[in-house]
Amino acid sequence: MSGGSQQPPPRPKPKRAALSKKLQVRMFRRDGWLCRWCRRPVIFAPAMKYLARFMQEQGHKGLLAYWSSAYRRDASPLLDELAAAVDHVTAFSAGGAHDESNFVTACYKCNTRKSASSSDEFHKKYPPPPPVKGMYGEPKTWDGFSALFIVLARQNRSDLTRSETEWLEALEVSTVSDPQHLDAGLLSDNSGGELP
Repeated sequence: MSGGSQQPPPRPKPKRAALSKKLQVRMFRRDGWLCRWCRRPVIFAPAMKYLARFMQEQGHKGLLAYWSSAYRRDASPLLDELAAAVDHVTAFSAGGAHDESNFVTACYKCNTRKSASSSDEFHKKYPPPPPVKGMYGEPKTWDGFSALFIVLARQNRSDLTRSETEWLEALEVSTVSDPQHLDAGLLSDNSGGELP
């Protein structure tokens, strides 16, 4: 037996709760569907899955690199770069809060590159690009193709996964509470009547 003191057992790492779809949509909307780190517009990934399906239903015969669940560059180059994600400003593993005050919208590429690094460390390694100087300014109504997802998901309700159904519900609820982001026509059923 050694005369040294025993080390206390390591504390288990705190587990972070999964983010609800409603919270994620709220963050994307709050940030204008723009990446906090590179300021590029982000894309709502499930929309690309249903856009690929729509193209096939319309008779497109060729391969389309719109969607892959793993956002593979060869199969979905836009998602490999621009799929919308919610990122922690201060990494959860570094003690950052797991709440809206510490959440930002990020593109898939920046979210992957940043990982657990601090904002300063990330920007040293990947300096933010110069601001885009568009003739007409920053996008004001960009929605990451979320309106496209709503339209196509409604047409394919029986094919939606549980997660996609939750996304649709979250987007529809946020549309009703903040209709400026989507075409008001999405709130009707195409027969002139309002949706419930």
